[in-house]
Amino acid sequence: MIEFALSSSLLLMLFVGVTGFSRIFNIANMASGAAMAGIQYGALSPSHNGDFTGMQTAALNDTGNYPGATATASQFCSCSVGGAQVCCPATCSSGSPQTYIQVVVTIPYQSVVSLPSIPNPVNITQSACARVQ
Repeated sequence: MIEFALSSSLLLMLFVGVTGFSRIFNIANMASGAAMAGIQYGALSPSHNGDFTGMQTAALNDTGNYPGATATASQFCSCSVGGAQVCCPATCSSGSPQTYIQVVVTIPYQSVVSLPSIPNPVNITQSACARVQ
């Protein structure tokens, strides 16, 4: 009986830890998918490139309106692929500027069990970026 009490409490702690860790991955996957949904909305047409509210709404809708989730959409230009970011509209000395959109989604993760070394809640942030021009 003592062995069962010791092993069951250990297995319960292990189960709670694995469940909490899997929830972190699930929320990170949700945030990544939501950021991609915002990018897909922005890439639909040139009129959607500057519709930051629409991109943010598409991202938040993809989270299932998760409590505390936030989305931020932005646009930036670059004079070369992988070059430094410049404000749009940009004038480049060589070639035409390339326009990019970026959506950043942040979802708070609230642990079921509070641990002293881990802050609660933890914000999980994912971003997506795509060239639109």
